Amino acid sequence: MFEKRKVWAGVGSALIATSVAAQPSDNLTVTPVTSTVVSFSSMGEGEGGEGEGEGSAKVDLRTDNSAYLARLGLIRGHLWVGMKLYREGHLAMAKTHMKHPEDELYAGLAPVFKARGVEGFADELSVLADAVNNEEGDKAVESAYRHLVAAISKSEQMEDRTAKEALLSISQMIRTAADEYAIGVKSGEVVNVHEYQDAYGFTEIAIQRLEQLSDEQKMQAASDIESTKNWLMELRSLWPTVDPKGNVEGDAKHLYGASARIELAALN
Repeated sequence: MFEKRKVWAGVGSALIATSVAAQPSDNLTVTPVTSTVVSFSSMGEGEGGEGEGEGSAKVDLRTDNSAYLARLGLIRGHLWVGMKLYREGHLAMAKTHMKHPEDELYAGLAPVFKARGVEGFADELSVLADAVNNEEGDKAVESAYRHLVAAISKSEQMEDRTAKEALLSISQMIRTAADEYAIGVKSGEVVNVHEYQDAYGFTEIAIQRLEQLSDEQKMQAASDIESTKNWLMELRSLWPTVDPKGNVEGDAKHLYGASARIELAALN
């Protein structure tokens, strides 16, 4: 993901994209609304994980559970796509997705973890990145990845979150994926494969998060969760492969639209 500030439009503009992408059977009424939007590219700035991007509202990851889950989800997404590339033999590309504790998405999280009473996962990040970058072999890499995923799960504390918080975090992750896809794919041509891959990872982790909700969490918003699952599964067609050759049939508007729908479902 480009290390730069990103300007996010509000949900109103995303809904306009939804109206373009939606099929006639969707019966979606488009009503421009305003919403708080989080720019995760700048969230490493400020004490306590506070971030404030141009056109976005300040968030405090110490208290904003959905934004906190989204941040950790983006880290997971980078690692997920890195591991997929590694397993498929694309070692050079896999290395570019591995994260160190000093990288932007993790930087500044120490006070957030302290406030939330969790340990974080800096050591585990380093072990995985080193195992991949130093080409230590499949056994070392897979072991490091398992330990890292377990450490991230402990920091997320998903069992203490509500369905609404989970859905909002998914909406934020998909909106970030839309930004990445818009950079990576222009008129069907993959012009930046790294951004295309980032969007893939973020979306797959969003799907995983939905699937990992407890029965109690699913009961809180059963219909909205089912709708969200359907919207997310439809997005998978945007990535025919992790390392595409030639053009792809995809447009970021589908991601923006899904993000807006998920957010509205959560808020309702």
